Amino acid sequence: MAHFLRDQQIANVSISEENLTQLSALFSERLGTINASLAEEDLANKGAILTYIIRFDNKGYRVFSVDDLLKYYRLAKSVERVLFTVETVESLRSNRAIGTVLELRLDEKDPNSSFLTVTADDKDWVDASFAAVQEGLAKYKTRNRWARSAWTAFGVQLVGVTLGFLLSLWAATKIAPKLAIENAFVFAFLFVLLIFSNTWTYLNQLLLRLLNTAFPNIKFLRRDKERLHWLLQAVVGGIVGAAVLYAIGQAAAFLLDLLANLVSKNA
Repeated sequence: MAHFLRDQQIANVSISEENLTQLSALFSERLGTINASLAEEDLANKGAILTYIIRFDNKGYRVFSVDDLLKYYRLAKSVERVLFTVETVESLRSNRAIGTVLELRLDEKDPNSSFLTVTADDKDWVDASFAAVQEGLAKYKTRNRWARSAWTAFGVQLVGVTLGFLLSLWAATKIAPKLAIENAFVFAFLFVLLIFSNTWTYLNQLLLRLLNTAFPNIKFLRRDKERLHWLLQAVVGGIVGAAVLYAIGQAAAFLLDLLANLVSKNA
């Protein structure tokens, strides 16, 4: 194994066709620094090559030029994964037990597997390559982390519980007069709340998945194929915003009515 290793998980980036070209140029430059330092007779045994892997529409290809990569990128209905890899002959022959590797994996389908990895015996090359790719990716950062944060999940849960409580109160007022039992309102309220609680478990997961789809961790952008995505973002954002405002308004109205009843009783 090489003496030096640096890696980092990649998150919250959007990659376009132009960005792929820029990344390819960056990897080509890092490739050149390796091969330029070798004598011509050593290239066959110690030289490095640049390869690309693209997976789309449930099939994958390894290509050796950015033009071929872009050809498949344009043809795809849905791009799942793109990898850039600079690897020496030593690394290929040893299954990466030794040698130099620079790899960027961008995976839209499984964003947790998106990583930048650099390993080599040359510490300066490792640090320089890692910093160069990091700097390049920083230009493609999105703000989707706000929609994917723990606070967002907490907000969805809070709004859902509030709406469920208000819905249960409203439903109880409609159902209670039709029940010929004692404490009909309490019984109806608890029944509706129980139904909602079991339903909300599934609705909550569905809403979080919808948010992750609308505001993805890794997103491949392609011309004339992303209108639906932007529409989904606008719709989801509008629905969440409206739900929050409605929940706040209903909760405030309920609390004001409760306070008014308490004041009138005390009077």
